Amino acid sequence: MRPCRSGKYEGIVWGPSTPFLEPDSFLASAFLPDSPRNNMKVNDPPLTDMLLRQRRVQDPAKRRELILDIQRYLAKMVYRAEAYSLVLPAVWDPALKNYGPNLGYDYGGRLMAAWLDR
Repeated sequence: MRPCRSGKYEGIVWGPSTPFLEPDSFLASAFLPDSPRNNMKVNDPPLTDMLLRQRRVQDPAKRRELILDIQRYLAKMVYRAEAYSLVLPAVWDPALKNYGPNLGYDYGGRLMAAWLDR
């Protein structure tokens, strides 16, 4: 395991990662105490409880509210203050219709809706 992934570093780091397509993917990896990506070593029992509870909520509206509560809690705690910007160039032929770039890996679904106008 690389030093930064195992928590052996002198400063805070964040390496390349996949896009997060589900709120739990980001929240759990960044803030659960046993996550190797919890590089700030956050161990906050109320936060951990909320993170684990949102995984068990079946109703999408109720889960959304709990995730919003988590975000409000994190905004108060300020465990992380990030300042970065992504530059993601994308190029495609003008004949390709009904297509646009995205940050996820759903290229199959996007291409199924696209067509060539030639």
